[in-house]
Amino acid sequence: MLKTVSHLMILTAFALIATSLAIAENDQSDSPVDSILVFDASGSMWARMDGVEKIVVARDVVSDLLGSLPPEHRIGLIAYGHNRKGDCSDIEMLAPVGTDHAEISEMVQSIVPKGMTPMTDAVIQAAEELKYTENEATVILVSDGEETCHDDPCAAAQRLSELGVGLTVHTIGFGLESAEAEAATEQLHCMAEETGGKFLLAKDAGELREALKEVSPDRAPENMNIKLRATDQDGGPTITEGLVWTVSHGSSGEPLYESEQPEGSASIEIERGVHDVSVVRDSDDASATGEISPDDDDSTLILPIVVEYEADLIAPDTAIAGETIHVEWEGPDEDSDYIAVFETDAGNRDDLHYTRTSKGNPLNLKMPEQAGTYEIRYILQSSKAKLATHTIEIGEVEARLSAPDSATAGETIQVEWDGPDYSNDYIAVFEVDAGNRDDLHYTRTSQGNPLNLKMPEEAGTYEIRYILQNSKTDLATRTIEVGEVRASLDTPASATAGETIQVEWDGPDYSNDYIAVFEVDAGNRDDLHYTRTSRGNPLNLKMPEQAGTYEIRYVLSSSRRDLDRKTIKVNPAN
Repeated sequence: MLKTVSHLMILTAFALIATSLAIAENDQSDSPVDSILVFDASGSMWARMDGVEKIVVARDVVSDLLGSLPPEHRIGLIAYGHNRKGDCSDIEMLAPVGTDHAEISEMVQSIVPKGMTPMTDAVIQAAEELKYTENEATVILVSDGEETCHDDPCAAAQRLSELGVGLTVHTIGFGLESAEAEAATEQLHCMAEETGGKFLLAKDAGELREALKEVSPDRAPENMNIKLRATDQDGGPTITEGLVWTVSHGSSGEPLYESEQPEGSASIEIERGVHDVSVVRDSDDASATGEISPDDDDSTLILPIVVEYEADLIAPDTAIAGETIHVEWEGPDEDSDYIAVFETDAGNRDDLHYTRTSKGNPLNLKMPEQAGTYEIRYILQSSKAKLATHTIEIGEVEARLSAPDSATAGETIQVEWDGPDYSNDYIAVFEVDAGNRDDLHYTRTSQGNPLNLKMPEEAGTYEIRYILQNSKTDLATRTIEVGEVRASLDTPASATAGETIQVEWDGPDYSNDYIAVFEVDAGNRDDLHYTRTSRGNPLNLKMPEQAGTYEIRYVLSSSRRDLDRKTIKVNPAN
């Protein structure tokens, strides 16, 4: 069945082109309308339809049609996705306009699907080949899926229509699967609509039969084809089931179409004219009405079923910037509904923070980090409509710090603080002109009060700041002078190779500081032997096994900076 539908679909497309060419030749016999077939050779064409690969069906049907076209019908062929995988530039003009039909047929039979679906750029290239800004031209696109390379096929088609003299793009949705039908159908329909072309979709035999009637020379001119859709709320999702449609004659009120049973979308052929349309949702009797006219022929009428929901919010009138408050609510609690905080003039999609109603009642809602007047709103997820609002004044959040005026480089000091203690807030030390993201050391406020904060290893003037984690705003600052850290060593002037000596020292004794022996020109990470200062004073330090002149150094573990050095001569062992 699918194979039959696909054959009919492409036959219909070529019939449409033939009709367009014939009309143009009657009006302008010395300037016939040329056409180009844009052929989808993306990897998805290997999918099977009724046990047969789509590419096989497409090759055979196109070849048959080429053999039946009159020689005077000038056609070219562009294919995409047939040379390389993952390449959006894989578009090739296989046959210029005017190529012999049999030769084009041979080319079609040799196409092997591989890659992407750059259908928009392929249509643009076809239009340019046809010199669409100077001549009337027809492009027919056969695609089995949605665009994978271009941002906006619809906008591209609109641009082609604006620039073209008489460009028409006909689009064919070829064997689309239901999961991908919505996006692909929308793109193909829009490209055709923007250029005055036809859009055909082979979803079932009935729709294809209606499309054939529409483009056949003997079709009844008094009829028109309309697709009917309804959405849940204005701009909401399409309703796919449970709808009863009625179309009534605009003058007599006579029913022209009535759903035999509840359904989703409907495709109908009715008498040409202005008619009234109504839809009722079977589950709750919610309804909507609209109108169709001859200008709507071959288009879709979308009626939003708008239901008035009620909701209420109970929340504080004031809060502190960044605070998380409790909000009580009443409302429909439909799937993914949420309560959010907004700037007062913001749209319903531009929330600052939100919480789904499924999280409970009352629910927790975080406030903005900046003081001001805001709105809390109940938002219906399906349509983004606000069902209730509550104004709240957000006040400045404050903090205070208490810390020493001075410290030694690398020292860990205690800082007392008063502040909101929001999740992951922290107190940190910065260079005076540094941004609030460029801290040198930090400690979360959750670590206690007072908390321990390590100072920089270099002497200078610094700032201690209370930082809001979410916005990186500082709530309080305090300047601290960090002085040089010093140390001194008292060591023997000489020792024997391999001997363990005692070293007396005076220094900061920071965590993991150590005293080590080095070759004279070695870096501070290349010690030969070391002992942590935590091992006592004096401490034991082993000498190298080779005789020579060495250095003993006091090294800060955190920065590997040495605070003092002493030279020692190591003599050979007897």
